[in-house]
Amino acid sequence: MRGLIAVLLLWGGCGSPCQQVKATRCNAQIVEVCGSNQKWQRVLDCAQVKPTSNPNAPKDWVCGETTTGHTCVPKK
Repeated sequence: MRGLIAVLLLWGGCGSPCQQVKATRCNAQIVEVCGSNQKWQRVLDCAQVKPTSNPNAPKDWVCGETTTGHTCVPKK
């Protein structure tokens, strides 16, 4: 996950300014992180998260807050 975030931070991003580098937020179904250029950058689209082969795995995901920031979490 950190590698993905690092790659996305290097791409740069356009969008609204943010104040705290590495902060995360939900923008509808999109997880965004505040990049070093102080712009929100897309990290994950929760609508595109695919279920694993485990039959008990969640099938639907939404953007949500966890203790370590925002990410895709199973839809309740």
